[in-house]
Amino acid sequence: MENKITLTHLNIRESITILLAKLILVDLLSSVVVVSLYLVVVKGGDLTHFASESTLIFLVVFAIMGVIKLGFSIYIVLLWLNEYYEITPETVVHKSGIIFRKTQTYRLEEIRLMDVQEGFLGELFNFGTITLYDTFLNRFMDMYLIHNPHRYAKVLKKLRPNLETKKDRVNLPLMPQEDEL
Repeated sequence: MENKITLTHLNIRESITILLAKLILVDLLSSVVVVSLYLVVVKGGDLTHFASESTLIFLVVFAIMGVIKLGFSIYIVLLWLNEYYEITPETVVHKSGIIFRKTQTYRLEEIRLMDVQEGFLGELFNFGTITLYDTFLNRFMDMYLIHNPHRYAKVLKKLRPNLETKKDRVNLPLMPQEDEL
């Protein structure tokens, strides 16, 4: 006897590769700022003289920059944790916001077109964007920079078998042309 698993919903977040890239960028920018501040303060002065007299000032500035960097890092992680897409058998829901929650719901029966886009880095690190077109709302929804977009495109295709992909598209009269967007 075969065991069958039924899912009620599937949560999809932005790729962890993108999260790591943002955190590394915050580290690099904070390092550049600290080194720049140090060079501006020390510019024209004797490094050994400055280091002996103003160590406390530099340590305070360094600690403040560390707290600011930590704040940005926590903010980036909280954004990542609180923005996700939820696929159910009837809907695709986009939830976002840390304090002020925003929810956008798209009914699967109204979604007519799906397109998966990956750039070079997306193919390399397995992330991309799934674009869905909702005919009822007459708008596109992007599942932006998600991990493994082709896997989730297959899930959507199984939930909505007559969903057209951009490759299948011949002429969709209800679709706005790209120049109309």
